[in-house]
Amino acid sequence: MASRASIIFYYDLISPYTYMGFKVFKRLRQQWPGVDVTLKPVLLGGIMNAVKNKPLFEFPSKLNHMIADLGRTSELTGIPFKFPAQFPVSTVFPMRVLTAIQIHEAEKYENCVDKLFDEYFVHGRNISESEVIQTALTPIVGGKVQDMIHLAADPEIKKIFKNNTDEAVAKGAFGAPTLLVKQAGSDQEHMFFGSDRFESIAGFLKVPYPGLASLKNSNKAKL
Repeated sequence: MASRASIIFYYDLISPYTYMGFKVFKRLRQQWPGVDVTLKPVLLGGIMNAVKNKPLFEFPSKLNHMIADLGRTSELTGIPFKFPAQFPVSTVFPMRVLTAIQIHEAEKYENCVDKLFDEYFVHGRNISESEVIQTALTPIVGGKVQDMIHLAADPEIKKIFKNNTDEAVAKGAFGAPTLLVKQAGSDQEHMFFGSDRFESIAGFLKVPYPGLASLKNSNKAKL
């Protein structure tokens, strides 16, 4: 039985709401030192296909609402957001690169996730391109970034990435972000979905939730 509370955060770089959820979560985590966090890369398209869900961007009214909604959250929190001109793009390649980094450069992994989210949803760069990934991650990973890019084609990395996606589906995921939360002293997982569930999660774990507006003061938070 786990002695500490924990959260598994399933994410895909393609998801605008997951971008915002990741950024909000990053700031809140500073006030949740007793909670263990694991970021698990998954393929959102694989999850959607498995459960016969349809992506939000197929519905113009939902897409327009999402862009406006995230713009309001950006203004409230100070978290930058710009909907990319190229949307969607394939994230299979960058997600496999991140899977490789999680395994081989674990201490730099979360900073790499953060950076690639920024590349897409702040700077609008096409993160499916190898050159974009290399330029973005070289300051973090250094000369090993090319090795991580090559590992994206490794059968073992592909297998791990697919297993993550299959695991998320098996646990009930139907989109992203999906969070599996355990209370301290319990092995029972509870699923929360969406970038706006952190107040509920905080109440469930009995940890502080200062509100979104307070995050403006921590908009340079580090992982």
